[in-house]
Amino acid sequence: MKRTLFGLVLVFFVGRCQTPKQVMVPNFPTQSEQINLNRIKMITKQEANPSLDAKESKKPLTQEPGVSVEFSENKIPFIQLDLFFEDAGISIIEEIIAGTIIEHHIVALNQKGEIIAKQPVNFQAYEILETKTEVMRNKVIVGESKKPVKVNSTTPETRVTREAIERQYTDRDTVPQVLEIFDGKVPSPGEYISIYLELTYVNPYLEPNCESYGGNCFGAKQKFFEDVTNRNRRELDILRNRYVNGEIAQFPNLSKEEQIDFKSNIKSKIDSTNGSFGPRHSYTKFFFREWNLVSSPRYFRILSVGKQNRQTSLEETKEEKRTDESKENANAEKEDGHSIFDSPTHTKHKKRVIPTP
Repeated sequence: MKRTLFGLVLVFFVGRCQTPKQVMVPNFPTQSEQINLNRIKMITKQEANPSLDAKESKKPLTQEPGVSVEFSENKIPFIQLDLFFEDAGISIIEEIIAGTIIEHHIVALNQKGEIIAKQPVNFQAYEILETKTEVMRNKVIVGESKKPVKVNSTTPETRVTREAIERQYTDRDTVPQVLEIFDGKVPSPGEYISIYLELTYVNPYLEPNCESYGGNCFGAKQKFFEDVTNRNRRELDILRNRYVNGEIAQFPNLSKEEQIDFKSNIKSKIDSTNGSFGPRHSYTKFFFREWNLVSSPRYFRILSVGKQNRQTSLEETKEEKRTDESKENANAEKEDGHSIFDSPTHTKHKKRVIPTP
């Protein structure tokens, strides 16, 4: 009896001392709360590498940038720039590799609004790690003295091994781009071009089932946005009454303070709905949605245009223009016998007195 009682007590204490089961807490990836297209832009080589410009080591992006048109060995005109997307909330290259950015183009327009270049985003997928090893063989003979004697050595052999390492991009990396200009669309020095990025971004989203909110399929969103929706409805009622009374008024948009407050309110409601382990309802469904995004354009001034054997700069273009105008003026002064019915857009007209009978 005593043994049985002792065994029961021992089993009780052993059971109390067992390690409790660990609760599996789901791990969710962190996501950027905002995609800022204003942060996606093209920058010059000097802006991408400020150390190249000793005088302006910290050149801000707000200054008027300039680029030059160069020609390849195949006589194809092109412009070199870097893609910049720091703090944009979206890592362009990683999203392209992941497949969430389905379509992407860099587009350049001239002053007339014509497309002069359009091509996909290029990036270096791999970095090459090259290792060189020198191998030397020595011949050693052991003689009667039993001491090794080095006779001669062979010519060192150099072995080269190459390894391709996949490159990882962050939003702080700049990605070099070469924009090939269409035939006949090369801008002249002094002209301006604008460049922007087009993206097709696929971002599936979840919707809860309708039964989780009493049959209301939009119950979740209505709960998240109910405060700002109620505010807008109140303003619309006030606006309706003013129209009825013969007044003409404008809908009052949200102030900066209201925007901040409502964003914080929506985030708080989402967090409370998710809890610690995700949405507090049984079923959700993924839906397809794509966003056609266009970044803000950035304007560049053409500094020079390269040719086969020489390069035309902005100053040379101005000088040639002044020379041409001088020649036209000189020719116009010599033409005393031109008609008074010449086009009013003629370079220069001299006043003439026509005698009447």
